[in-house]
Amino acid sequence: MGRAKALMMEMEEAKWEETDASFYCPDCEKNVDGLVELPVVYEDGGEEHLPVSVLCFSCNQSFEGWAKTDWYSCEIELDDYPGLQVEASPVQGSIHDYDDYDDYDQDYFAWLEQQERLSRPVFHAFCKTNDDIRALALGIQADQRSRMLARMLLAQSITALEVFLADTLILTVTNNRDVQSRLLKSKELQIGSTEFRLSDAIGFEDFAKEKLLQYLRAVSFHNLKKVTGLFRVGLGIDISPESSELEQIQKAIKMRHDCVHRNGMDRETGEVHEISQAFLLGLTETLLRMVKAVDEKVEDFESPF
Repeated sequence: MGRAKALMMEMEEAKWEETDASFYCPDCEKNVDGLVELPVVYEDGGEEHLPVSVLCFSCNQSFEGWAKTDWYSCEIELDDYPGLQVEASPVQGSIHDYDDYDDYDQDYFAWLEQQERLSRPVFHAFCKTNDDIRALALGIQADQRSRMLARMLLAQSITALEVFLADTLILTVTNNRDVQSRLLKSKELQIGSTEFRLSDAIGFEDFAKEKLLQYLRAVSFHNLKKVTGLFRVGLGIDISPESSELEQIQKAIKMRHDCVHRNGMDRETGEVHEISQAFLLGLTETLLRMVKAVDEKVEDFESPF
């Protein structure tokens, strides 16, 4: 077996999870936070040495490299900047983790698959959440309680976007064999290159489709670069908003990460994010325009006329 094929199999077999990264970005030339998807490691496991991509939150530039990680440490070296230090902690897994997703998720996605496509329930669910966020944002004042509410509303805004994108894509994939085929056959995505034993398919009526759906359910749908690629390859749809709106959403995604994982503190400045009423209201409008455009494109895609 060639080294390239062996490496591809190692990457497909590994369980991956996104985590924080800190480094000096050679593109925007400042110390920044970023994101990297690392193989999950276990206490009794060995060392993983696999290619990774590090995303800069400041300039949205990705840098290719290699991660060498085990239970205790993680070293990342960028291909074009071998001397640059990237700080990241190993993603530690547990032998008690579920292989794919828990019983609640199974029930939830089973419910999704039963929904009527023409009623657009996913779009209406987003609109309801977005309207509620906007109504609550109108009450924000310059006091401590309002600042906490603003952080919560920003986090919920991005969560609503993730849920819409995830549910829309998964429902479309579930109901369209052509989309399934394009995603599985894509050399760019390499989703369909995973190798299995015949015994793994026992009990599955449509093994390839089920494995594809399991893959999509594990995707982090706030990674807009990855999600844009899935829609483009599978549906032939470009879901990216215009550059100014994309920049606004990316900024909100970074702030949301700080709100969820650091109680709102910006690692770069050490200060708590100040999220204004105007920023929240502008974000709700931007997200609504993006979601509406995506929903219309998906509806056109599904139409036989």
